[in-house]
Amino acid sequence: MSFLFHKRTRKVLQWVWSVVAILISFGMVVFFAPGLPEWLASLLTS
Repeated sequence: MSFLFHKRTRKVLQWVWSVVAILISFGMVVFFAPGLPEWLASLLTS
């Protein structure tokens, strides 16, 4: 398990966790905001 404490591995893990956190927060916003998917679809199709 010593590879977990390698500097490059820590940096990669930090990057992966930040991407996962952004995806989860975006998914929660889309899930809990009523009408937001329709609004985005209307923006993309106009």
